[in-house]
Amino acid sequence: MSICDLCESQLDRPGHVPPHPRLVMSATLRTASGQNAFVYRCAHCGQTLLLASPDGEAPDRWTRLDADGWD
Repeated sequence: MSICDLCESQLDRPGHVPPHPRLVMSATLRTASGQNAFVYRCAHCGQTLLLASPDGEAPDRWTRLDADGWD
């Protein structure tokens, strides 16, 4: 299934924007910089979104979790 409108509107927004109603928190990860990253899965379209800082210093942003390259 392709990404829903709610997930699409969530992408690239700052971290202080709360998750849309159909996003369910599924995991908390630790990044290489020691920061927390929060993984959410959409109950409607199945997309996985990540709330994290791109470099550990910039503010958190909502992004699409790309599983390519993950072992």
